[in-house]
Amino acid sequence: MKMKLSVAVLAGAGILSSASVWAQNAQAVAEAQATAEPVAVVVTGVRRAAQSAQTIKRNSDEVIDSIVAEEAGKFPDKNVAEILGRVTGVQVRRQGGEASDVIIRGLPGLTTLLNGREVYTSTNRNLNLTDIPTSMLQRVDVYKSQGAEMVEGGTAGVIDVRTARPFDFKGFSASLTGRAENRDKADSNDPQVSGMMSNRWKNDLGEFGALFGVSYQKGHYFDEVTWNSPPDSTVTNGTNKPNAAVTGPLDLGHSNTTGMRERYSANWAFQYKPVRDVELYAEGWSTRIDHDRETQFFIGNLGWGPTTQYTLIPGTNQVDTVTSSGNPSALSSNQAPRDDSETHQGAIGAKWNVSPDLRVSTEFVRTTSRWKQDMPIMEMFAHPTTVTGQTYVNGGARFDYPGYNMLDPNNYTLGNFIDNWQASGGQSKDWRADATYNNGEDNFFREFSVGVRVAKRSSRYEHESGNFLGADPKLNLPAVSSLAGLTCPSAPMDNNYGMAQWLVICGNYQHANIDAWRKLYGRNGKTAPDPYSLYTNNEDTSALYGKTRFGFNAGSVPVEGTLGVRVVKTKLDVNGFSRVTINNEDVAVPVNKKSSDTDVLPNLTLKANLTDTLIGRFNAGKTIQRPAFGDFNPGISLGATIGGDGVYGGSGGNPDLKPVTGKNADAALEWYFAPTGSLTATVFKHKFENYIIRSAALETFDGKQYRMDRPRNVNEGQLEGIEIGYRQFYDFLPGWLGGFGMEANYTYMKGHFIDKGKEAPFQGMSKNAVNIVGLYERGAWSGRLAYNYRSKFVDTFDYRTLRAPVGPLDLIVDPIETVDASISYKINENMGVTLDVENLTDRKYQDYHGIESNPRDIRRYDRVIGLTVRWKL
Repeated sequence: MKMKLSVAVLAGAGILSSASVWAQNAQAVAEAQATAEPVAVVVTGVRRAAQSAQTIKRNSDEVIDSIVAEEAGKFPDKNVAEILGRVTGVQVRRQGGEASDVIIRGLPGLTTLLNGREVYTSTNRNLNLTDIPTSMLQRVDVYKSQGAEMVEGGTAGVIDVRTARPFDFKGFSASLTGRAENRDKADSNDPQVSGMMSNRWKNDLGEFGALFGVSYQKGHYFDEVTWNSPPDSTVTNGTNKPNAAVTGPLDLGHSNTTGMRERYSANWAFQYKPVRDVELYAEGWSTRIDHDRETQFFIGNLGWGPTTQYTLIPGTNQVDTVTSSGNPSALSSNQAPRDDSETHQGAIGAKWNVSPDLRVSTEFVRTTSRWKQDMPIMEMFAHPTTVTGQTYVNGGARFDYPGYNMLDPNNYTLGNFIDNWQASGGQSKDWRADATYNNGEDNFFREFSVGVRVAKRSSRYEHESGNFLGADPKLNLPAVSSLAGLTCPSAPMDNNYGMAQWLVICGNYQHANIDAWRKLYGRNGKTAPDPYSLYTNNEDTSALYGKTRFGFNAGSVPVEGTLGVRVVKTKLDVNGFSRVTINNEDVAVPVNKKSSDTDVLPNLTLKANLTDTLIGRFNAGKTIQRPAFGDFNPGISLGATIGGDGVYGGSGGNPDLKPVTGKNADAALEWYFAPTGSLTATVFKHKFENYIIRSAALETFDGKQYRMDRPRNVNEGQLEGIEIGYRQFYDFLPGWLGGFGMEANYTYMKGHFIDKGKEAPFQGMSKNAVNIVGLYERGAWSGRLAYNYRSKFVDTFDYRTLRAPVGPLDLIVDPIETVDASISYKINENMGVTLDVENLTDRKYQDYHGIESNPRDIRRYDRVIGLTVRWKL
């Protein structure tokens, strides 16, 4: 009975399929079996998914957490990034209509794989996980440690996204999903549809399998933001109440983003077994994303001067309320980016069980990706005479203009025009071959694996030159009210922060009239690329690994483990341009930087089966994380507008960056007291060398000071913490109460890096993170209520260098709480319906300048109600 249950669980997880076994290489999946006594419960959707995920974790050599589909294409979230927000030690942000910015154990140094293969977006190292709809997924594995056979990269961890294959099914299978979403702040109703069809059959030529899936998602969204500029001590200069210790913002503002995203995805797979021990396969995946949005800024300068009146937040020297009639300026700015991106990956491969003890495999993969963006920014000036503001109202800024109509086009004049565009692309080819020899379970060394991988990757990037076109009086620009169709009311603020709407230049007008607008500002057509932005990177890697699986008895305790090493040689060829001044003129001088590094990455795992239900683990290894391709760019980008502190903005790359190396150790104790019941704890410690941060420093070009943002290596860093996970279905409860279950996890993290001899916090790392998911499944009904919490974290380290007494500031984000819920009803064996609500409690995102009495902004996002109908055969 135990073995039958185990096989059912593994089949549901998809890890008994030959292709998946191959993808996991030396992992002893075939040995996996549930050891707890089964109870008399029908193992269906929610339970089966939980049981499968638990089995994967239990039988893995590495420290891993998985989320498995309840059935083909059925996950509780819409994309991979949202799914990962439920995983122990993983944190995400949600903005722009969906989850994004995935980090593992507080760090961004992760690698994304698709079916065990390296995959990425354009010039980035990783795939944008929001680009993968859950409709095509079988499961998602999050590795906190790495085996020697895995593609190198990921000092924080590895996310392996696995899609379904035809041999995962017994025969013909098909599914179709339709979904309608309502978003409250965007006031939209959007469709989503996906489908999958798979079949496997036999004839005289062997066994065949074919699968094809498609997905379409459309989503509008609205993000509301109100903000304060950084505190500055100059706000009291020249006022009737001078006080050098008082600080306050120079500007208050709103920044609302409306957007619409369309995502088209497809995946396909073919498998062929001419004989029992040989399999040939080909599979691929494609996605296209069209993303149009408008970020409608309003910047209200407080016009500090002799007539300005202000009060302080009680008990502080921070400005609270402001009334100013000293000619306060106001700016309306509409950023209207339109993004277009595509990514394609195809793979062909074969595996051969040469004998009962020897299996070999090989695979060739090609990936291409491109991205482009056109982002005109058109601005208008307003000319109010009085402004009233309050810097801290419900976490944000409130301001208004008494007696001035911000919806009247006659109250505006044309402002600056920023003509932005950028484009990037990349492609790669990689080939690998692996062999595994089974030496017998009675020997100390039970299995040997070796493999080789060769990969070639190239990337390119460029953006516009001379993007800033100022509102020069010599241009004799027309009146705003004279241009038909020019202006639109901004999206209204959903909450009360004073001025609720203002005029912006319509986003559609910007794109439809872009060439005419350029001519209006004295430019003919689109500008050529900025030579300092141009770069091409070519990276060649060659990797060789060896690994053995061993086992022995320590007294009465069976112990098994793996020992492996991966040796990787990386050749990098970076080409760009550097800014050099010759005879008082700036000249773009070509730069070529070639480097070659060899990294040796050992890995050790130990797993002790202390009892039938209790497992102890120890994992240790070395990992690397290569910098993003864009970080190597030797060029610079200099801003044309000056900041409130009299310094221009700029950014650049660093061709001398070194890869981050991590030395990681994990120790775990795992108690599996039921097929869907476990309590686990993992203690981890990571040490880093050459950790990469972005920081600002003042540099001088053409006699002007620029705050240049560049990546650089710091000497060392470390991270330590503990993860605790719990899962159980309460089948022992009587009647309908036996349908309840719970998944909960908690992560504590503590870490820092050393910068210039001082400890500094990791960006994005919350010390505490909690997930609690209440589950229910009985008969035709199932449901979940999911709560997610993360404590405060540093968004940007030392992001502004301000005058005394303020000094350097970190941008800190308040704790974030999210609640989602869903309920499903299975109409019959082939059809079901789900109602879900995302952002049930109308969460808010709030950050502040160093201390809580200096808020930067507060952000609110859509509440999403979705109705999904699923059909399967």
